Amino acid sequence: METLLYLTLLISGFYTPSSCLHQYHFITNDMNWTDAQSYCRAHYTDLASVDDKEDLNRLITSVSSYNSWLWIGLKKGDSMKWSLADRRFYSEGETEFRNWDTGTPQNGNCALMSTSGLWNNTSCDDQHHFICYDGKQDTNLTYVLIQENKTWIDAQSYCRQYHTDLVSVRNQTENTEIEKKISLRGLPVWIGLFLDSWRWSDQSDSSFRNWLPGRPSTDQGYTCTLMSSDTCYYYEDGYHVYYYAPWINDPCGLNYPFSCYGPAVETTEKPQLKRHVVRIKMTPKDQNLNLSDPAVQDAILQEIRNKLKEQGLPTDTKVTWKKQPDGKVFHKEEEGSPKKEEEEKKMKRMMTKREL
Repeated sequence: METLLYLTLLISGFYTPSSCLHQYHFITNDMNWTDAQSYCRAHYTDLASVDDKEDLNRLITSVSSYNSWLWIGLKKGDSMKWSLADRRFYSEGETEFRNWDTGTPQNGNCALMSTSGLWNNTSCDDQHHFICYDGKQDTNLTYVLIQENKTWIDAQSYCRQYHTDLVSVRNQTENTEIEKKISLRGLPVWIGLFLDSWRWSDQSDSSFRNWLPGRPSTDQGYTCTLMSSDTCYYYEDGYHVYYYAPWINDPCGLNYPFSCYGPAVETTEKPQLKRHVVRIKMTPKDQNLNLSDPAVQDAILQEIRNKLKEQGLPTDTKVTWKKQPDGKVFHKEEEGSPKKEEEEKKMKRMMTKREL
């Protein structure tokens, strides 16, 4: 008989409202994406754009009382963007700097810099060395050459894990500096420029994305973006993995609530402690695993922390077990039990309007 284990996490951290980010406004009226866009432009600035994880956290906070899907401003389109999405990293005009070789760009969605400093575009599935940008204050390295062959997306993941992001080239001075770093190697390298098939309603150049695994769908009619305002679960390797306010694409003609943004408002609010309790279920591969062992519990909790961080949870957020009244972390449910059936109904309600 399959054993399902229910566990409860307490997620807490300080949230500090920022004076330089979007001010979000949640609209509960159901509208299609185009009508929602028109409403936001008439009453605020535009449909919600998300520049980075801090923006995402603010957007989630603004819709915390709502548990379903809502429109945001991302719609299918074609434009070149930098992997590093933070607008504050670029001065005026720097996101548009290009140093294409003659006859480029052509086919191919990801950009390479040759040893001559000129750029070409090629398939993102090709494998090349790459340059990471490291903006951490505890290192003197700005550009880090990684001499491993990886696809563009794998190179991006590597740079984000160990440094800051794939390198952005903002001007000719930076282009020359990077060219010197790779010229002796004789091989082209990935840089952070890529062809993005999604565009924000306000035409901002943010490349931040928080897609649910398997999304965006390649269906021709699924051209507008919904964000989950609640936690979502995805079955991965025998576990239900928690994803933090993920996005999916859907037909633009469907009716949903939506979020607008307006001009940033100066605030002097003090940091606020936010707590969120999440209950998930897990099917262990090893049915003989001793879940009462503190080392096993710590290992599982660390894996969950890593998954949450990958999905955009702030690094200073604390994730701990919330013990049940009997002092235990895990609660076993057998197949067919009334409580298990109620939990499954609850989870289905959390996935309202869309089967993920």
